[in-house]
Amino acid sequence: MSRKAAEVTRCALCDAKDVSEPRGDERYCRDCWERKIAIEDIVAREFTLKRYIRATTAEKYLVFHSTQKRPIGQLLVIDDGFDLFLTLVLFPSFNWDDQAYHLDKDPERRSFTEILVDVVAADVIEPWGGGKWHLEMFRSTAPDPEDWNGEM
Repeated sequence: MSRKAAEVTRCALCDAKDVSEPRGDERYCRDCWERKIAIEDIVAREFTLKRYIRATTAEKYLVFHSTQKRPIGQLLVIDDGFDLFLTLVLFPSFNWDDQAYHLDKDPERRSFTEILVDVVAADVIEPWGGGKWHLEMFRSTAPDPEDWNGEM
């Protein structure tokens, strides 16, 4: 038996011995994992995707955060009949790279950008039927679309 297999893995947050989550990459006990997912859910609810334009095979959404009055991004969705093609443009008026939440001793740090991708998957991709999708993400240099002049 190898030394690595004999070592007991402990929960990254509470130091308990019985790690079981996430499946395949066990680092957390069940209680800590549920707490972590609940916190991520709360952070994700701070984002709102409001449909701005709807067509048969395409939609445009504006991305809002509860701390901002103006949109902080926009999402374009195009369905070619087989796959979904998503283009997400992030405005510089929001700190996208900041840590979305903090848990003591948590080795996994998630940014607001990563949480937004989860929101897009749940609120846009799933209602379109899931399946295969492609996401491109850009950061604009100007805070508002009127100021872009083709620059990203």
